[in-house]
Amino acid sequence: MNWAAEATIRGAIANLRDAGALEKRSTDHASNSVATVLTPAGEEIQTVPEALEVWLAQCPEGPIQIDNPHVKVAVKALAEGWSSTLMRLLATSPLTLTELSDLIHDVSYPALERRINWMRATGQISPLPKEGRGTRYAPTSWLGRAIAPLAVAGRCERRHIDDAPPITDVEIETSFLLALPLVDLPRRARGSCVLVSRTDPVIGEDPDPQVAGVAVEVSKGEIVSSTVTIDSEPTTWVIGTSDVWLNAVIDGNFEHLRIGGTNPRLALDLVKGIHCSLFTKR
Repeated sequence: MNWAAEATIRGAIANLRDAGALEKRSTDHASNSVATVLTPAGEEIQTVPEALEVWLAQCPEGPIQIDNPHVKVAVKALAEGWSSTLMRLLATSPLTLTELSDLIHDVSYPALERRINWMRATGQISPLPKEGRGTRYAPTSWLGRAIAPLAVAGRCERRHIDDAPPITDVEIETSFLLALPLVDLPRRARGSCVLVSRTDPVIGEDPDPQVAGVAVEVSKGEIVSSTVTIDSEPTTWVIGTSDVWLNAVIDGNFEHLRIGGTNPRLALDLVKGIHCSLFTKR
């Protein structure tokens, strides 16, 4: 690692130790010698940059190498779009900058404009043909594929960081809305289904389990609509905790999801489709 100063390397190692990714162990070479090794948390943390690198390689403008200066812009745009409700709103319907500003009250207009410009410049959103005043923006399929590294990072946090932030209804809905357009379904698939995840409890709020998700309509193997309005008595459903959903989407482990209703085959097709579109197609 002759490209980094020794002080930088020491600082990075100290930070990784604090995060539980590295630990010191005695070696057999000398009584007072120690080695720095990866912990189980460190092993899993490695999967996060790996998933991010796969996503960057799928950039529609051409693969972005991990050492490319544009990586910082692309990742920053993704992170800031995810941390606000920006991606959730655009996943629901195309909107102009002015419309987004009216709906997002905790981000200033200049900051929101900057995020839109970053996401547009890196191919995460695209402008639609003008209709009236203002340019409407919609998410690209590449932004949908960003759910893969976000899911891997989220699961890693939940497994190894004690005070990891809760998974919110906005994050659950955004993930489903962005991933579903990528799904390939068999021609026979048709009907309606809801995909639902339990949300993490928030201190000081209703202790009863809350849920979030989407309702999906399918016709002749095509998803014709997906909305966050969920019928209280759906005909077909898939439900699980956020951890169960993360395992299903990342690993294809569907056995702990609860699938029921009149058309369980459609439900399983949708779940498998999300997994395959994000983690088996390269």
